[in-house]
Amino acid sequence: MLLKLSIKNFVIIEDLEIGFGQGLNILTGETGAGKSILIDALSAVMGERMTTDMIRTGFEKASLEGVFDISNLPEVRRILDDSGIDVDNDTLVLRRELYSSGKGRSFANSVQIPISKMKEISDYLVDIHGQNEHQNIARTSRHREMLDGFGGHQPDVERIRAIHERLADIKNRLASFEIDEREKARRIEYNTFAIREIESAKLAPGEEDELRTESGILANAEKLFREINSAVGLLQGEGGALQRMKKAEQGLARVSEYDPEISGILDSIKESLYSLEDAAGFLKNYERRINYSPERVNQVEERLSLISSLKKKYGDGIQEILAYAEKAGRELEAISSGDEQKEKLNEDFRKTVAEAKKYALELSEKRKNAAKKLEDLVMKELGDLGMGGTVFKVSITRETSPDGEIESDSRKYILYPHGIDKIEFLLSANKGEELRQLSRVASGGEMSRIMLAIKNVIMARDIVESLIFDEVDAGIGGKVAEIVGRKLKSLSKNRQVLVITHLPQIAAMSDNHYSVRKGRIGERITTAVQKLNDREKVREVARMLAGEKITDLSVRHAEEMIQLAGKN
Repeated sequence: MLLKLSIKNFVIIEDLEIGFGQGLNILTGETGAGKSILIDALSAVMGERMTTDMIRTGFEKASLEGVFDISNLPEVRRILDDSGIDVDNDTLVLRRELYSSGKGRSFANSVQIPISKMKEISDYLVDIHGQNEHQNIARTSRHREMLDGFGGHQPDVERIRAIHERLADIKNRLASFEIDEREKARRIEYNTFAIREIESAKLAPGEEDELRTESGILANAEKLFREINSAVGLLQGEGGALQRMKKAEQGLARVSEYDPEISGILDSIKESLYSLEDAAGFLKNYERRINYSPERVNQVEERLSLISSLKKKYGDGIQEILAYAEKAGRELEAISSGDEQKEKLNEDFRKTVAEAKKYALELSEKRKNAAKKLEDLVMKELGDLGMGGTVFKVSITRETSPDGEIESDSRKYILYPHGIDKIEFLLSANKGEELRQLSRVASGGEMSRIMLAIKNVIMARDIVESLIFDEVDAGIGGKVAEIVGRKLKSLSKNRQVLVITHLPQIAAMSDNHYSVRKGRIGERITTAVQKLNDREKVREVARMLAGEKITDLSVRHAEEMIQLAGKN
């Protein structure tokens, strides 16, 4: 859910922050007040294109920020986790910056991300519908997801996705057998040499770090011996620290019985004495172990050189080198027992294809049934929304290919991770006209109403929590406007819905009402947004009914309209 939108130096807006709530959020205002700028700003936060002419004149940078509650969006959390982005208190902050130089930056919770990642995240956050919109309804790639969401096909899709992955793995493994005999001999020779070279080195995990430590000790053996010998002398030698401390201990022991405070100090001296004796003992033993040997120096350096040579060939460390040997061994085994394994893989492939065919055809039938139900329900909704002559169709096709995995009806079809079906929503503005892609048929207002119809049908399963409708009321009025308002109100019971409207019938339905107007900061025009209280809402609806000259009659009419809306 969109909690807050902050805009700085964007088009004519200098500094604006708007907090949004649950339910139906209505934005109203005179034409040209800047309502569409708010949609453009949110679209930019969603990753849509920004240009330098969007930066407010006289400023070097435009900054846009959206704050979202993602507590009910595990898909977004997965994307953020995979990207190493932390989330605190189920809150996500998306920020977009554009500089007059043309450079821009995008952030998710203060972590810089590419625009592609911002778009991936935003697909689960907000759907914006209207003119110049960021809209999923126009994306053919989302139509399949909408239909499957409506039909409850997710378990079927996930099963086919898993089968598709198994098939891809089997194909890759089979491809490793498709090499000529010369290449096979070359791979056997190379892998055999690599395994022999790595095994003969007898590498041990952690060995390189130990050798480097030893090399450092050997290189500084003389200095180590000198300093440690000096330290031992200072601790244990004639007149050294230990001898002096023992004398101090003995002297204090003779008088400690006279004053308890001296006993406490005596205990501290004894503890220090024991620690120094331990330290002296350790240094004495270490001193005896220091043994500079040119032969050992050569052995260590030769060993490090060998490891360095193997790293250049087989990996960045000993673990990677050993892993390479294991991989080479597996490849040798695969080549050596190729025919047997290949036959087994071919059998696995045949079985997996049969499994894929069974479930893909079952899912295809489920989609056909769901498509018919979706068509009927959406057509009914469109009729209520003043688009009674519109025909809505769910097209389900399959792509044939000589290499297709799924054979049915004497044809071979390509298997995708989601099945064998290509799904697209088609529309005819009037009965008898050719069905076409939504984006080629519908205007901005019609597209918003189509989306409203679809959302009303499938909203219970849709994961996007915030819907924004711009120009949803284009070309409608009267009874249809009231129906659109009721449908938006119904949709907002389970989702946050933001609507820009010029119709009082829709505005009266609001849970949160915002007035968008132009104002002045100094000599410059800017857009301001005010959240209205109940009394102010009545005045705004009255203005929408009567124009700038608000009468007592228009106020009473507005009050009645709002009261009736509250009963729906």
